[in-house]
Amino acid sequence: MSRRRERTGETVISVTNAQPGRSEDLDSRIARYAWMMSIRIVCFVLAVLTPSPWRWMFIVAAVFLPYIAVVLANAQRSSTVSGAEPFIAPERPAIGSHPGVVTQPDPDPDTDRPIDTEK
Repeated sequence: MSRRRERTGETVISVTNAQPGRSEDLDSRIARYAWMMSIRIVCFVLAVLTPSPWRWMFIVAAVFLPYIAVVLANAQRSSTVSGAEPFIAPERPAIGSHPGVVTQPDPDPDTDRPIDTEK
């Protein structure tokens, strides 16, 4: 016998529309931040190797990249997936409104003996 109860009117959320897990979100944010910091390191190296007008642009970029990296890493999280759609279960087929009547087969006409029901 099944112990499962049916709840009418309950909203069921489909798992396929669920937002990604926190570990996935954290991994993608770390990867974005690491890429931005690697660009910052390149800016520092280029600031040392390039002449004066370019040097100042690379220094400014290296100074402001940490702020931009944090903002971009955290901004992506809110726009990944919209709210989940509720799952509406399909209707179950109903048993006929008048189930058939079960009858016992007719006794064999060849036997005229009465049936003994007492023991």
